[in-house]
Order: sequence, then C-alpha cells, then structure tokens
Amino acid sequence: MAESARKPFWKSPFTTVLIGLAVVAALTTLNRNGGLESLELAASDRIVYHNMPAPPPSGVVVIAGIDDKSIAELGRWPWGRDVEARVVAALKDYQAAVVGFDVLMTERDSADVEREQIAADLAAAGVNSPSVRAMLARSNDAEFARAIAAQGATFLGYTFSSVTDPFEPAAFRAKESNVSGFRTTFADPPPLFYNLVRKTPGALDATMTAAGYLPPIDVLNRAARGSGYVYIDHDADGAVRSIPAVFRFRGRYCAPLFLALADAFAGFPPLGVQLGPSGVAGVSIARLQIPVDEVGRMIIHFRGSAGSMPSYSIADIVDHRLPPDALRGKIVLVGLTGRALGDRVVTPVSGDYPGVEVQASAVDNVLSGGFLVSNGKLWFAEEWAGIAIGAAISIAAAYLTAVASAGVGLLLGTGYLAWSMHLLRTSGEELGVVFPLLTLAITYIFVISWRYAVEGREKWFIRHAFEHYLNPEVIASLVDNPEGLKLGGERRHLAILFSDIVNFTSRTERSDPEPLVALLNTYMTVMTNLILECGGTVDKLMGDGIMAFWGAPAPMKNPARAAIACAIRMMEELRRLAATDERFSDMRIGIGICAGEAIVGNFGGERSFDYSAIGDTVNLASRLEGLTRQFKVGILVNKQAYSEAGDGFVGREIGLVKVKGKDQLVPVVEVAGRAGDGADPAYYDRFARALAAMRDGVSPEPELRAMLGDRPDDRVIAMCLERLGAAGANHPHELVFEFDTK
Repeated sequence: MAESARKPFWKSPFTTVLIGLAVVAALTTLNRNGGLESLELAASDRIVYHNMPAPPPSGVVVIAGIDDKSIAELGRWPWGRDVEARVVAALKDYQAAVVGFDVLMTERDSADVEREQIAADLAAAGVNSPSVRAMLARSNDAEFARAIAAQGATFLGYTFSSVTDPFEPAAFRAKESNVSGFRTTFADPPPLFYNLVRKTPGALDATMTAAGYLPPIDVLNRAARGSGYVYIDHDADGAVRSIPAVFRFRGRYCAPLFLALADAFAGFPPLGVQLGPSGVAGVSIARLQIPVDEVGRMIIHFRGSAGSMPSYSIADIVDHRLPPDALRGKIVLVGLTGRALGDRVVTPVSGDYPGVEVQASAVDNVLSGGFLVSNGKLWFAEEWAGIAIGAAISIAAAYLTAVASAGVGLLLGTGYLAWSMHLLRTSGEELGVVFPLLTLAITYIFVISWRYAVEGREKWFIRHAFEHYLNPEVIASLVDNPEGLKLGGERRHLAILFSDIVNFTSRTERSDPEPLVALLNTYMTVMTNLILECGGTVDKLMGDGIMAFWGAPAPMKNPARAAIACAIRMMEELRRLAATDERFSDMRIGIGICAGEAIVGNFGGERSFDYSAIGDTVNLASRLEGLTRQFKVGILVNKQAYSEAGDGFVGREIGLVKVKGKDQLVPVVEVAGRAGDGADPAYYDRFARALAAMRDGVSPEPELRAMLGDRPDDRVIAMCLERLGAAGANHPHELVFEFDTK
C-alpha cells in the first residue's frame, strides 16, 4: 500500500483505467459519427457472404435481359416501343404472371414524334393524301400500350427527384427542387400506395421523401396495371446493400416496384406500413412482415454473384425460343443486363452487378423470406457491448499482466463474435462486430503501451515526430526551433502540387503485386527526389499519388514558378524513364497546381501529427489534378499560379471551371512546357486568339475546328466545341466547364 501510494498519479492503475475509458469514449464518438461505417460494412459483407452460403433463388422471379444478344438481333438500344410491344406480347404468350419494367418510360417514342412532325410539315405544304395520313398516324406508344393492357399485369417504374433522407446531414441532402419534367402532383392514375398506414402514439415519420416524381407517359401509365418507384440506395462506400421500401410524397406513402410485383403475384393483399417512435417499424404484405430500418430500407439478401438470378435474353423471348413453361406463372422483370448499357452497381457480391438484378433479388427476398435485419435496436446493442468490452479490458490491462489481460481480451472477443454469428444464423440479425472488436483491440494496445512505455516517453515522442517529416528543411527547422513540435499552423502563400498516375487502378488489377510494388517504388523515388531537389516539401504519398508544396517551412520568393518548373521536370523525367525502362512505356501522370493562401503547420493529435497544408488552395489543387483526365492534359494550374510564375512557360488558358465542392468559377491554364524546349507556342497563341475573339463576340468555332483538324487528339479543343455547341446560337463570352466528380 505504501509503495502504491508513493507512485505518481500518472503511473497508478486507476489512471491507466481512466486512459482506457477515454480511448473507449473516443472510439464511441468516432463510431457515432460514422467513422467506422466503411469497415463495418466490409466486415458485414464478409460474414454474410463469405462465411455463410447464400440462399438459392426461389425460381419464381425471372429477368428478361436487354443484353448484347438482344441488341444484335433487335437493333441498337433504346428500342422503339413497337419492339417493346413485341416483348410484352411474347410474355403474354408465355403466360407470365406479372411483368415489371425496370426501364423508365418517361418520354414519348422518338419515331412517333418524328411522324407527327412529318405529318405537320406535309399538311403545311398542302399534301393531304389519305394513305400518307394513315401511314403517319401509326403510334408505337399506342401499340405498346395495347400490348400492356392485353397482358393485364404489367407494372412500370417511375423515379423521384430531390430525395431527402431524414437522418442524412443537411449539407449532403439533394438541392434540386425543380427538375425539368418532374411532377409535384400525382398523375392519373396515381402510382401504387400503401393502403394500410398505422401510427403508434408518438410515431416519428422518418420515411424518405421527395419533391417531385416522374411517371410514365400518360398513354402507358393508363394502360399499365400499376406503377412503382425504382430507387437504389448507396452506402458510404458506394455499394448497394439496401433498397427503400417506402417513400413519402404529397402526403401519401408510395410503394416500390419490387413490392408492387410481389403484391400482384400474391393476389393484391393489403400493403401496410407501420410507424413507431423511432421511425418506420415495419412493412407488410398481408401477414408477411418485411424487416426494415427506421428510414424504411430493406436490406437485400443477394442470392450470389451477378447472374445468380434466372435470366433469359429478350431476343429468345421475342422469337419464342424458350421452353413453353419457362416463364409460365412467374414474375418477369425487364431490364438492362448488357455490360455496355449502364445501370450497373457495386454490391457486396459483385463489383459489376446489373441494376435489374438488384430489383429481382429484392422481389425474391419478399417471396422466399430469409431476410437480413439491421436496425436501431441492433446498433444500440452493438454500441453498449463495445463500451462494456472496452471498460472490461481497460480494467484487466491495468491490473493484470499483459499475458493475462490478453487472455481476458480473447475470451471477450470470442464470446461477442459467437453471439453475433448466432443471431445472424437464427434470425438474420446483423449485429456489428467492428466497433466492439476494434475497441477491444485498440483499448488493450493503448493501455498496455501506456503501462510499459511511460518512462522515456518524451524521447520517444520527439523521435516518433521526426519520422513524420520527409523534407530535410523541416527537420533542420525543428533542430533550430524545438517549439516547432507543438501543434499549430500559420497562414502562408503556397503553391500546392498534386500528381497521380493515370489509370493506376486498372494497372493494379492486371499486374502481380511484386513487380507493381517495385515499379511504384522506382517511380516514387525518382519523383520525390526531384521535388526535394526543386525546393518542395513532400507532404503525403497516397498510393500512386503525391502531394507537395512550395513556400514552407522556408519562405520562397516565387513558389508558383518553382512548382510549375518541377511539374515540367516530372513530365520530362517520366519520358526518360519510359525511354530506358519498358515498364514505364505506357505510364501517364496528371499534375494539378494551385497557388494561393493556405494554412501550414503541425496538424493532428498531441501524440501523432503531420507537417501539412490545408485549405481551399489545397482542395483546388487536388481537383485540378483530377481534371487533367477530363481535359486529357498533363499539367493543369489555376490562372493565379500561371500569372505568378512569370515568363518562360508555354501554356493556354482553357476557361472557367466549376469543380465539385466549390461554387466559385476558377480560371485554369494548361502548361505545355518551357519556352524553347519543344512546345509550340504558336499553336497555343492561336488558341488564345480564338478565345479572345469569342470574348469580342466573334464565334471561335471555325478556328477551333481548324485546329482540331491539325490535332485531332486535342481534347481541350473538342470540349470547347462541345460547350459552344451546347450554347447554340448564343455564343458565350467565356467557356465554363462544370464537373460533378472530384
């Protein structure tokens, strides 16, 4: 007791427990803010689809695929409605029970529109032949509507605009409220609604809502048996795991296409939605309860990788090449399955999954059961289990030996994992494992490290901090001024450079790891040495990307000039590598540079931080690097950087860009090289004169088209012509390029 009393407070076991609880609290906050969501989703995918066999398809749901074979036989997509009429007629012949179109029918058939225009032109010209009028009176849309009505159980899809998730931060909600063509009132007939809505006392209406909807065109909407919305929800990692089962629009609760098909197949029993104090408590068809989360999303239990659901080519259906009973009495979903046609998503079972198969899997879930469940109750149980496990391991690690406390941790982790697997197997409940197990591991490591590394922590801290600095100037400044190890920053005028290897992801997919790592190490060594040689500070190495800046820690007279000169040398060095090493023969890089104000200094936590730069200038430099792929150029800089750099460079001002995350238009410049080093200044001066003429009200199109004829691969000119073409007769005074991606 006396020996324990003589220990400093920061060395006592009680303090160690408090530190462990602080770690638990920090991890809990991180988890509540979604910091572990991607890890949790990946772990859930592995547990559900890699450790347990997927349930087989029921066989009741079939996909009628618009695939490559169908396009080869029936013509390029999109087809005329007369072809789609043949599809529905063939499905009627095959006695399909219910038909659903996962293809939006929101515009008239183009051939019908053209025939009407021709008829109007002929009438205006005085041509009034009955045979011509009869020929032009034909309507593909009407033919398709007749086929739908004759089939009798065809449902069409529609979509929403300005979707709002009540639990999503306001900053990320959809902003568009008046999208062209979307209705703010229901069409006649309206879409399928839930006809039983039950609200318990204190119910929270947390359903997803929309400001507008886009129904099928009127003639098809009236002919169909009904319509349901098609909307796929993406998780934080971009994958599709769930599908909204209810949407609120104009005070009504709308049903999705997948439930409309299941409801029709079951003979149209009542569709119900229940709202409780936490949000949506459940969705039902007759007596079948469909588990959903508080927003109303149903987790899809996929039946396997892409192609697991039964599918037939529409070409075979139209030509009646299938067995007579292949589609009899089944639900048939018509949708795109050809890889080049789009409508492909990422799912836990495949990185290239047809959207129509997502809908088919959802219908199959409703018909055969075997649901996966993830809701607020399970999240609550996971969080409190993680807190309890973290507290228990904190106490064990503070008072027991490292080996004994490790044994306690092993028992806690194994027990929790066994519990979560039991719930999944018996009731389909997905109890998260990442937060509790990560809390267990991190808390144990942190507490044990605290116990056995208290002594000499100041020397370790400084030694560890020095490992974060890649530039010798940073280390030198710390030696001269140890106060630099403190957290903090200052506003400086910098030039920020981002570089990245083009299509490196695809290269990794077709390369073995060892030669790929060797290639990347050679590239990074050459480029980072070059940046340091040019006076830059290497901030981060991000896979195949590099972030560097000029103007800190040591002030620099013209950081923009140094950064642009370094970028040109990087391009030259890559060409030299390509000439001497065949591994680099097809490698291209994109470089973005931005000059402006930024905050530079030590950022992070008290025990781990980086010497880095942050701010809008940094973000814009990153966006400019990404835009090099759009414009197919090597170096892209903001105009401020190009102006500050001064004479001696060959480049051209492209126009104004609006990048994702910024409302301000930014003038950008392509840098082709140094004057006298092979870049043709006359070509770029010619481009500048064309844009100057545009600002004076003279169309630059003839000159730009002539330049494009000289250099057909000049993507910048091609994009300028696209913008001018989109503007029509009203030529702009400035070219504006808007991009939604980073």
